Amino acid sequence: MATTHPIVACPENTQRPRPFRQGRRLLVIGLVTALAAVAAPLTTTSAAPELSTGQVLARIDALNTQAEKITEAYNSARDELAVIRRQQAVAGDDLRRERAVLAAMQRRIGLQANLAYRNGDLAGLSTIINSADPQAFLDSTSLLDAVSRNQAAQLVSVAAAHRAVDGATALLSAKAAAVKQTMATITAEKAHIETLLHQAQALYGSLRAADRARLASQRSAEAAAASSLRSSYTGPASGRAAAAVQFAYAQLGKPYVYGASGPNSYDCSGLTMRAWGAAGVSLPHNAAAQQSATRPVSYSDLQPGDLVFFGSPAYHVGIYIGGGRMIAAPHTGDVVKIQSVSAHSGFSGGGRP
Repeated sequence: MATTHPIVACPENTQRPRPFRQGRRLLVIGLVTALAAVAAPLTTTSAAPELSTGQVLARIDALNTQAEKITEAYNSARDELAVIRRQQAVAGDDLRRERAVLAAMQRRIGLQANLAYRNGDLAGLSTIINSADPQAFLDSTSLLDAVSRNQAAQLVSVAAAHRAVDGATALLSAKAAAVKQTMATITAEKAHIETLLHQAQALYGSLRAADRARLASQRSAEAAAASSLRSSYTGPASGRAAAAVQFAYAQLGKPYVYGASGPNSYDCSGLTMRAWGAAGVSLPHNAAAQQSATRPVSYSDLQPGDLVFFGSPAYHVGIYIGGGRMIAAPHTGDVVKIQSVSAHSGFSGGGRP
């Protein structure tokens, strides 16, 4: 990741989120493996003072890249959790409805049986059942018509209602298990992100005070410069693309916070999701999912408003504004700003919502 901005302590994300796909599970496993590979040499802080400022910043950039990859997996899990919870609510409503239907049928059959008993309608049936002559039972068509057809139909309905209740119960249980599993994934991914950010913060703290002050001043100046451009966009995008780009401009200078989607802070896919949301287009809060949801566009055909993706599967996204530039939320410690598309490695394509 090409950036010279140091990381700062990550603010706590206060903002709160499809069933699991095998591919995404493999992605998470790959990210955790990559995390171990990058984090291992950085856990020994005694070596940090021997590094130059450039080397420290390069290692911070590597940690930021890893954190951003896991952030997108974290975002995907939160979106997945929201979907599962909606499905869980529907399953709960279905179960309550099926139980009510079953209870009503059972009450109706009970009332009919009680009425038949009171009226003596079951006496003839008892006589036939207890008869030693099987033919007497078979010849009693009037009784079979009066009792068997009606009760058989009701019993079939009750059996179907029982099956519906059982099915709804099983579905609700499955959704509850999926919620629990997804919550565990979210917790693990959040812990991975925090570990990376703490390591980056420790590296930043190893710099000399004068270097930290210089970098902080540079960061503050760049944030102010970005904020000053919020109302500067005048075209050439039009229609919904213009609305998306104008929204992105209005967020310039706001801090990056992983998992955030506004209005005061953003991560990369949270920014692009809200930008196109302002144009009336719904996108998921995940770079790879946004790439799948948009029409592919080559670099040479990019137009303002298109999304630009990095990595495969995509782990970073920005919104193209023309002239080889994009607006993006880079990483913790940085702000929403205008960057050259070429400043970020791993361009994997554009997407047009």
